[in-house]
Amino acid sequence: MAKIKMDKLKQHSVFITLIIAYLILFLPFVGTVPLFDWDEINFAEAAREMIVTGDWLNVQIGFEPFWEKPPLFIWLQAICMTLVGVNEFAARLPNVLIGLITLVVLYATLLKRYGKQAGIFSVLFYLGSFTSHFYFKSGIIDPLFNLLIFGSIIHLVKSVETQKRTYFFYAGLWLGLAVLTKGPTALLLVGLTGLFYQLIYRINFYAFKDILLLILGFFLVTGLYFGVQIAHMGTWFLREFIVYQVDLFRYPIASHGQPFYYHLVVLLIGCFPMFILALPGLLGKQNVSGDSTYYRWLKVLFWVVLIVFSMVTTKIVHYSSLCYLPIAAVSGIWLSRYEGISGIIKFLLALVGLIWVVLLSVLGLLALIPEQLIAWVSPYIKDDFALAQIRSITDWNWIPLILGIVMALTILKVVSKPSKLAISQLLVIQMLLITLLLSSVVPAIEYNIQGKWKAKLATYQGVKMAHFTYGFKSYAHFYYTSHQDLNELREVKQQLLAQKKILSITELDQFKKNEFDNEVRDFVIHHTNIPVSVSAKVQKFEEMGNNYPELTMVFEGNGYGIWERNAPK
Repeated sequence: MAKIKMDKLKQHSVFITLIIAYLILFLPFVGTVPLFDWDEINFAEAAREMIVTGDWLNVQIGFEPFWEKPPLFIWLQAICMTLVGVNEFAARLPNVLIGLITLVVLYATLLKRYGKQAGIFSVLFYLGSFTSHFYFKSGIIDPLFNLLIFGSIIHLVKSVETQKRTYFFYAGLWLGLAVLTKGPTALLLVGLTGLFYQLIYRINFYAFKDILLLILGFFLVTGLYFGVQIAHMGTWFLREFIVYQVDLFRYPIASHGQPFYYHLVVLLIGCFPMFILALPGLLGKQNVSGDSTYYRWLKVLFWVVLIVFSMVTTKIVHYSSLCYLPIAAVSGIWLSRYEGISGIIKFLLALVGLIWVVLLSVLGLLALIPEQLIAWVSPYIKDDFALAQIRSITDWNWIPLILGIVMALTILKVVSKPSKLAISQLLVIQMLLITLLLSSVVPAIEYNIQGKWKAKLATYQGVKMAHFTYGFKSYAHFYYTSHQDLNELREVKQQLLAQKKILSITELDQFKKNEFDNEVRDFVIHHTNIPVSVSAKVQKFEEMGNNYPELTMVFEGNGYGIWERNAPK
């Protein structure tokens, strides 16, 4: 028995080595950088407030209902925070563990269908590409959502392969968990993938009984949570949540409007090199022996995700992150059966590689000639806030320049003499380069973007004070001040709601709530003595002084300012 187990370990030794490398490269660094606005802080703050209030059923931010996301990922963060403390490490730890599971699932599914090499290469592609690597070190919700959607799709594939209906039930369970992570978007993506798979390949892979089993699995997961919520709060939260999701499709929420091709560019640059190398397979120009069913599902999933989120008006980088899994799988299968690279693929590798080399080199030059570079770029930057952040750069290093040189030499080798070995070397080197970048350069970037502001906010911990923003939306002032649920502030809100003849803040939609928050801030400043701080960006400095003479500026840095109420004379 021991010999059998040892033989199995030896059989998967390369994959096990990759997993060990993953843990070494990820665990020590996830807590070294402050949380990035927007999404990281949203979820971390919601998790913190779960712990503070003891209310694990209702998601809150600022001790008010937060209906944009369901609670599953936030529960995981709250559990980690309970175990290791409220900090950046705990906020990001769930994704490190989710990343581990994702890589195991990716390897296992490819191992069975295409062989060990395909599984190993797919994992290597995932870890050796920029954005896919980065998201496992983040505190955003998408890695969990992507894994659960992928799990649902895998079980639909198994239902086609085996003709066993029980896999529809399992697909429903995974789909239900995905809905508890990010909402009805999961239903849309899995539903469209199944529909288009059937239409394109003319395969009726389901019957009415199959759909019933999927629905049963789905409601077993979602029914309890949503049933309790509806019984406790009524249907308002569900209505507002759905309205918000629809608005993401219709409007550029939070100024995130981008052109139609936005996500294509994101994948091209962010998923370098795996997206470029997966293109022939994704475009159907590559014949794959073995399990064609799985391969077809991968392609359909990729195109559904890309097209849907290209049509959505609100475009954010991580919306297309579900594409990473099919891209990694397709590129892994391609490399395991390597037969050469076409001229157009070589050109794209060289072009996008050059973009990365230039970006890294410019970042490195900031350490050598910072004043000159800042002087060169300043005339072309019209945004006062961005300009203030660039001019605040005081501490930098030359590591990106070295990384750029190493990356240039590696890409040159791949383009001039492409081979399995050269591509594998590029992925391993990039995995190490990304780790160095995230551990040494990103903290410096964050320090010059929001670091000084967040450090000032942290000085308010333990101080009973109402914290607001002016002219921009953020929850950093909640998380980094360890914002408390002040009775005085709650009374002000109830008073203002009563004037509007509104019983509860839950009657306000997301947009009216934003307006109400501004009203609360103005009332607290002008009509109460509640201790207060207000954060604003440089564009609003003059406006702050004119609108709030009661406040005194106590901090300026990174293009941010903080005002406090004047001390009584």
